[in-house]
Order: sequence, then structure tokens, then C-alpha cells
Amino acid sequence: MPQILAILTLIPFLLAGVLILIRGRLRLEQPGVFWLLTAVIGITFLMFAGLLPTVTSGEAVTFALPWVEALHLELALRLDGLGLLFALVITGIGTVVTLYAGYYLQDSLHPSHDEIHDHAQHHDKPQIESDDHVGEKRHEAAEPVTPLARFYPFFFAFMGAMLLLVLSDNIITLFIAWELTSITSFLLIGFNGSDDANARIGALRALFITGAGGLALFGGLILAGYAAGTYSLSEIITSDVLRTSPFYNAITLLLMLGAFTKSAQFPFHFWLPGAMSAPTPASAYLHSATMVKAGVYLLLRFYPALGDTDLWLHGLMGIGLATMFIGGLFALRQRDLKGLLAYSTVSMLGALVALIGLPQGHGLEAAVVTILAHALYKATLFLLTGTIDHATGTRSLDKLGGLRERMPGMMAIAVVVSASMAGVIPLLGFISKEALLYAVMPKAPLTLLPMAVVWISSVFTVAAALIYVWDVFVRPAPDPHLFDHYHQPPAPIQWGPAALAVATVMGGLLVEPLVGPLVEMVTHEHSGLHLLPEGGLTNRAFQLSLGALAAGLVIFLTRRFWLALPDFPIPRGASVYAGLLRLLDRIGDTLLSLQGGKLRHYLIGIMSGLGAFIIVTNFISGDIVHFSNLRFDFDDLGTDLLQISVLVTALGAALATIIFRNHLLAALAMGVMGYSIGVIFLLVPAPDVALVQILVETLGTVLIMLMIGRISQRRREEMIKSSMKNRAGVIRDVIVSVVIGCAVMLFALSAISNRPETFSYSTPIALWHIQHTYSELAITDVVGGIVTDFRGMDTLLEITVFTVASLGVLTILTLPKTRELINWAPLNRVPNANMLPRHRAFEEDTGALQDKRAQSRLSTPMTRAGAKLVLPFAVLIALAHILYGGVAPGDGFTAGVVLGLVIASWYVIFGYFEAREYLSWLRPGRFIVVGLLLAFSNALLPMLMGQPFLRAIDFGDAPAGLHLSSTLLFELGIFFTVLGGASTIMEAIAHPREFEKEFFGDE
Repeated sequence: MPQILAILTLIPFLLAGVLILIRGRLRLEQPGVFWLLTAVIGITFLMFAGLLPTVTSGEAVTFALPWVEALHLELALRLDGLGLLFALVITGIGTVVTLYAGYYLQDSLHPSHDEIHDHAQHHDKPQIESDDHVGEKRHEAAEPVTPLARFYPFFFAFMGAMLLLVLSDNIITLFIAWELTSITSFLLIGFNGSDDANARIGALRALFITGAGGLALFGGLILAGYAAGTYSLSEIITSDVLRTSPFYNAITLLLMLGAFTKSAQFPFHFWLPGAMSAPTPASAYLHSATMVKAGVYLLLRFYPALGDTDLWLHGLMGIGLATMFIGGLFALRQRDLKGLLAYSTVSMLGALVALIGLPQGHGLEAAVVTILAHALYKATLFLLTGTIDHATGTRSLDKLGGLRERMPGMMAIAVVVSASMAGVIPLLGFISKEALLYAVMPKAPLTLLPMAVVWISSVFTVAAALIYVWDVFVRPAPDPHLFDHYHQPPAPIQWGPAALAVATVMGGLLVEPLVGPLVEMVTHEHSGLHLLPEGGLTNRAFQLSLGALAAGLVIFLTRRFWLALPDFPIPRGASVYAGLLRLLDRIGDTLLSLQGGKLRHYLIGIMSGLGAFIIVTNFISGDIVHFSNLRFDFDDLGTDLLQISVLVTALGAALATIIFRNHLLAALAMGVMGYSIGVIFLLVPAPDVALVQILVETLGTVLIMLMIGRISQRRREEMIKSSMKNRAGVIRDVIVSVVIGCAVMLFALSAISNRPETFSYSTPIALWHIQHTYSELAITDVVGGIVTDFRGMDTLLEITVFTVASLGVLTILTLPKTRELINWAPLNRVPNANMLPRHRAFEEDTGALQDKRAQSRLSTPMTRAGAKLVLPFAVLIALAHILYGGVAPGDGFTAGVVLGLVIASWYVIFGYFEAREYLSWLRPGRFIVVGLLLAFSNALLPMLMGQPFLRAIDFGDAPAGLHLSSTLLFELGIFFTVLGGASTIMEAIAHPREFEKEFFGDE
């Protein structure tokens, strides 16, 4: 049973991954494909429904994988009544939308201004320069990624994120899922972004607002976990510790802020209507049934822990009722069908928030019924709107009309679900409206105001429902050209909306056997839901409901009058948001103006902050440096003299980098300085650190030399002369260097003098690592244990950052604007003689021929033979570093650097083209992907065996003195990532992209 819960949660993620892998090999537009996908999601829905007896009996289905036991973190899932309710909505509506999207986005449907067929083929082509005909032809021959192939992975990834969100029993996992919904919804909202500016704006706005709310939520969750002493969500909400915590106000406000931004509450309500540029299946799913209800779910989840308090009551009631009124009012002014539905959704979300805020759980029953009813009728209306838009090419109410003859089936569905939205008996929407009105009737501490707001908003909703049906289907079309390009949608596109309409009817007629158990499993109280209200016409809630229908009809009939009235001159949320963004842009521009691109300026800022930190620390804790703790022992005079001489060498090399006017010599001097520091590490002794230092310095020196080759000698000489002429600048640099050096020295002395045991190898953390490395990991190299286990998470982040940095270098060095800096010439291909005069200006500006001649001097028979001989030995050394990293200096990082150094020498000696020809196996991108997969698989695999995250697994001894463990997999991942990242950087530097175009054209 627990494993079933994990499998059901993973199914959408697995579908998304599989579709990404096969979308270039299988056309998803075939009806059989999306029927198969619909069946998978439908089976998921049925399996969740099969868990109803277990959950309704009061038993929760749980699943847990330990993550970091020391921090009480685990990947925990828990299916209780509330989680099952939302899981059924997510998978049930998801089944319908999956089928609908298949027919909606397939090539046979004609695109409209809202859609993406033509856009997708353009969007998925990379931006190719106009003169690159070969690349363009090669791309045109490739199969374009179709709309469904792009939509379905995003859609299923969002579905999986929503399931993970509502089933998570760990607040960290909940937050991760929360952010995943924001990211995937951003991708869905901006689906048409390359062709539609509104889609880009709406997607960014939604991500910005929900992302900011996510940060607030994270703070609230962490405070809640700290106050409760656990990260288990079920334990937090079942205790009263949050109400009595000194952090109660902060927790409640932060959680409400996260929920309000996600569920489009005032004043954040404007992002939801702005997100209507998404394809209609996404709008139907995200903005009516799932994503916007994530905030509602969060409030329902924390009601047991935070409900029935003053801040909770006033905050949720005030914001919820304001949102309900504003959403209902704005919906009537919309002339776009999606805009009307979006604002009516905002109104209903406000009603849900207000219901959750009611004291003593009076609104929970109504909230559950409203969640179900709203998901059914609003998703259906969105799907109908998309079909209408596809068939007619417009969503404008000023153009639509007369569709009852062409779409009788659609009209029947629209009448049913619009009636449910308006609250007409015997539909489920009627029962939800009755429950809503009954919940807000005046009773302590409620006054007449909440009921008045709810009733007026219900009147607005009735009028919006009537407008939808009458203006779209019944009245004659105002636009005589409406049907010029009309096409009948395929029949299966109506099946999903029809199923939801039937569910709306059945939910009302059979409310007691169908909806009652769902309500009871959430509220844990007997459901009082009935189709016919108690007391009949004397029931006050029923009277108010009938009155809302009548008043809504009046507003509908008088719409020509109030539609002609001007808009209210009040600040709009979108305008306020745009103003804040402009303010942020100005602040950013101001800060950017302070960045002149000079390293000395940045160092001044950084070191000023460090100096201020040291000064403040001195005032707080007393002396910065405890000189009494510093001891200078000269036990081994020979070693001490050697260390002093090495330090003097480092100082001399540093001085040489300033004095030398030859950039190549200066780079070599800087390498000597780094080697001297490596020798210091070796004398300490710290052989692992020394090895890394020396290898990194070597690789850095080689990369600097490669970069020097891309900048002409004339430009380098000009920079040297200009810097020497500015004597004031030289004096300034000297002063800055002295101040920075003193600050760093003071900081280092402060760190050393404040250690618990200065100059001792038995400091607590070092002693702990020494004592536990072999017993925990069965290896003797302490540094290897730290890298692969004790600080393994740091290593994961570091190789990820290194990968991102290498891709950043690749991006920067391949920008077309860097043409004047790129002149790396092919070593073995000389430009055609009759082409040279045309490019003489280019040669003079970049020194291309001079650099080519300099590189040619490095390519001799001896160097070429040496490079070919060194490469296999480098592979063997790298393999030894990986296999024996647990018992000797060296690891996956040093292995990657060793092989990377040899590859760099190949680029220098053979030139880019010949090196790439010989090293055809070198695929940096694939190496990076394989490395990251291996590293993260090593971190996750122990969890499948019931072990903590990143736990080392010992496999025992092997021949040749090897000891096998899961750390070997980690070392391999590090090796491939480092080699791929370093190769990416070297290829970006060495690739003669711009020079090749100038001299050889597009051969």
C-alpha cells in the first residue's frame, strides 16, 4: 500500500520524462497516443478512488524515504482525506484535459490568435545567423517539435508537482513541490511566448508574484518546523504549539502571504487574468482546478494548527471577501471570454479563503463542496471557450453569437455548467452556493457584512453565467463575418466537457452518497448536505439563493446600460505591479552604473565590506586578533627555512606579475606563485590539497595562455602603455593592494587566533573526521571521505555550479558581439591567398596572422609526438585517481583536471580542427550530463535501500588492492562533470568561430 502511493505520485513525472525522450521519434498527434496517455491518468484517478474506503475509515496511507536523518528530513507522503480530495480533483480533471489537449492541439485544428501551431515550429528552431546556410539547411531537415510534444511534458510535470504538493508530509518537500508548480505553470503560461508578448508578460508576472509568495511561505514553514521541533507536516498540524509560539504572528502572516499570492487573492489577484494567454487546456487545468487552489489547500491544511485565532479570522475573512467582491465585479466588465472566467475564478477563490477563515470550522463543509463544484463547472467552461475560439477565431463577446445552431451539443453543456455556476437547483453548484450562504449567515462573531458581500458577489456570478450562455449561443452574432472561417471541431473534443457536465448533474442529484463521504473524510464530521434545503421556501439560505438568481437576471438585462459606464478610476493591480518593476529597474540601473568593469573597484567594495565586518566584530566581541593564542614553533629548522623560502618565492612571483610587460611571462609568473602555495600545502602536510592546488594552477595558467592567444598583441601593448602612463592610477592601485592585503592578513590572523586549539591537528572537527572516516566509509583518505560523504552535498552543489559556470563561459565567448576579441586561427588551414586582402583590416585589428604564426611554432613533430604519447598515460593516471582515491591523494576532481590539461595541450599544439578530429570521442555536453546523473544517482540510490540521502554503501574489497563502495560512483560523476566543464571552457576559447567565418566563409 505505501509503495502504491509513491508510484501514483511518480506517474506524471515519468510520463513527462518519457515524452521528452521520445518526442523526436514518435508523433504524439496520433489519436491513439493521447488516448493512451488519457488512459494512464484515468487509471491513476481510479487507483486514488480505490483508496477511498481506506481513507474514509480514518486511516491514512503513508510512505517515507529517509533523506537526512540528523536533520529529521525525509521524503514523506501522506494520503489523508484532504490529500485524497485534491488528488481526485488533480487526476480527474487531468484525465479530461489530457484527452481534450490531444484533439485541441493536433495539427488538424486551425490555429487562432490564442494558439500555437505555427509558433511552435518557429520557436523550436535555434537562432541561426543569416550567413550560416549549412546550419540552416541541416536544421530544416530535422523534424520540428510539435505543439503536443512540447505541451504534454510541461503539463504532466505540473500534474506531478501538484500531486507531490498535496500529498507531501514534510514541509521541505512541500515547499519544493510548491516551487515546481510555479516553474511549470510559468512554462505553460508562456507557451506561446515567442509570438505573443502578452504570454511572456503574463508568465513572468505569475512567476514573479507566486515566486515571491513562495519565499514567504518558505520562511513560514521553517519557523513552523522550528517552533514544533519537527518538519513532519502531520505532526505540526496536530499540535497546538503554533498557537502558543512566540512566532505565531510571523508564521501565520507568512503562510497567508504564500497562500494569497498562489490563489490570486487581493491585492495579488491581477496575475491570474493576465495568465490567460496560456493554451486553453492549461487555463482549464491550472487556473480553475489545480494551481490556484494550491493556496486554498495550504490554508485548509494548516487550519487545525492556526484556525480559530483572531489573526486567522480577520486576515482570511477580510482578504477573502474583498477578493470575492472585486473578482465578481470585474468579471462583468470583461469582453473576453477567458477574462470573464478568470475574474469569476478569482471571486470564487476569495469565497473559499473566507470560508476557511470562519471560526469553529463552520465554513469547511461549504469549502469542500465549493472546491468540487467549481473545479467541475469552471474547467468545463474554459474547455468550451477554447473550442469556441478554435472554431470561430475569436473569444470576444462583442463578436460572438448565434452558435446554438452550429454547436448544439456545446450549448447544452454550456447551459448545464453555467447553471451550476449560477447556483441553479438541482446542480452541484446550487448546493455549494447554499452551503456558502448558510456558513456566512450572521452569528457570533459574524455580522451582516459577510453575508451581504457573499450575496452581492453571487448576484454578479449569476449575471456572468447568463452573459456567457446568451451572448455566445443565443443572440444573433453581431459580427457578420464571424462564420467566414468557421470549422466544426471534432466530436471527441466535446466528450471531456460533457463528462464534467454529467458529473455536475450527478453531484447535485446524488449529493448525499457521492459528495457527502468526500466532505466527511475532510471535515471528520457528519455531512449535512441535502439536495432540497431543510424547511423548503422558509429556508433563509434558499431564499437568498433565489433572490441572487433574480437580481442577477436584472443585472444581465440591464447590461447595455452599465457596460456603457466608464471604468472606475481606481489603481489597478497590474499598474501597481508595472510601477514596482519600473522602480526596480531604475534601482538596478543605478547599481549597474556603479559597476565600471574594473576589478579594483569590485575588490574595494568587497574588502570594504570585509573590513566593516571585522570592525563590527571587534566592537561586539572585543579583540580581533588574540595574539596570546598565536605561537611560532621552530621545531624543524630545515622545514621552516624551506617554507620561508617558498613563501619568498611566492612573493617574488607575485611581484614579477606586476613588473613583466609580456603577458605570457606574467601568466607563467602567476602560475609559479600558485605552485609555491601548493608546495606550502605539501609541507604542512596536506597532499590532497596540494595536488588540487598544483593541478588547478596549471590548468588556470593554460587557459590564461589560450585567452591571451585570442587578444591581439597590439591591443595588449596598448593596454600596458595606457596603464603605465596613468601614474595616479598606479599609486591608487598600490594603495588599494596594500589595504586589501592588510585586511586579508588581519582576517586570517583573526580566524587562526580564535580557533579552539590553535595550530593543532586535533581540533574537534578534524579529530572527528579522522576518527570516523574509516569506520563510516571503509576508506583511509580523510579528504576523500569529506568530499564524497561528510560534505558530499557541498560537492554536488560545487560540480553543479562549475557546470553552470562553464556554460556561462561558452555563452559569453560565442556571442556575435565578441567578434573583435576573437581571432583564434586554425593552425593547419591557411586562408586562401586571394581572400587575404579583403580581410587585411581584420588582420591588423586582431593580429590574427601573427597569432597563427606563434601557434605554428608550438606545433612541431616533437610536440605532436609528445602530445600523442602523453594522452594515454593521462587516461591511466586519471583512472588511478578515481579507483584509488579512497586510499591515496587524488580523486575524481584531480582526474578530470589531469585529463583536461592534456586536452588543453592538444588544442594548443594541434589546433582546434585537428584536435577535434583526433578527439572525436570528446563530447563535453554528454560528459556533463553523465557526470551529473552519476553524482545525483549516487545520492539518491541509498534512499531506495532505506538509507539516508548520500549515504555511502560499502561493497567490500576487490582485486588489485581496490575497495569498492558507492563513493566510486560519486568520483566517476565528479570526473565526468569536471572533464566536461573544463572541455567546454577550452572549446569555447579555442573554437575559431568568428575567425573561421571571416576567412573561410561557410565552407
